[in-house]
Amino acid sequence: MKTKDRILAAAVSLFNQYGLPNVGLQQIADECGISVGNLAYHFQYKEDLIRTIVDNINVELSSVVGAEIEFPLLIDFDNQLSKYYDLINQFAFFFLDVIELERSFPTIHQQRVKYINMMIDQIYQWLNKNVEKEIFKPAIHAHQHANSAYAIWMIISFWLTQKKILSTNGVDADEEKFKIVVWNQLLPEFTDVGLMEYEALILPQLRDVELLAGLNR
Repeated sequence: MKTKDRILAAAVSLFNQYGLPNVGLQQIADECGISVGNLAYHFQYKEDLIRTIVDNINVELSSVVGAEIEFPLLIDFDNQLSKYYDLINQFAFFFLDVIELERSFPTIHQQRVKYINMMIDQIYQWLNKNVEKEIFKPAIHAHQHANSAYAIWMIISFWLTQKKILSTNGVDADEEKFKIVVWNQLLPEFTDVGLMEYEALILPQLRDVELLAGLNR
């Protein structure tokens, strides 16, 4: 692995573990086994390093958020949730240190807002497509599905934050628990046909975890 890539990987790992404000260039250099001078050859300031990492995050976000769901089945959305789950764990600091990024890096924050809006819109469009397919019920009040999309975004984006607040440790079933919380937001939206599809395709993957969901509360 090239030195620059080693620096980026070490920085992400340390930011995830200790938090963005608590990691300096010396600590990153020590993690890589190089001098601060060598690190500064690639990234003179911590801000330069953070911006490069966020550029990489934006590439990952773009591939997930920008993906068109050609066949908007429930399983497609479930697969999308897996991608989001992997992303928030790979770059945990980006989702945990929200205020620090907003205060110290306003340009990065504006990029984040752009992707947030794209993500909410993607979920909203998926909901509408499934209303057309009679998988979900039509809205009974204005902005119902827009609000559902917003609520799902909040669950995805702040999943790690609530774990930190409640001091819950990650377990093998954590991804499934994450999905259960999201899918539970959608249960009241299902038509009878949609509920049958959910029970046939999604629920079998989650049923065992549902029985254990309270163990780490």
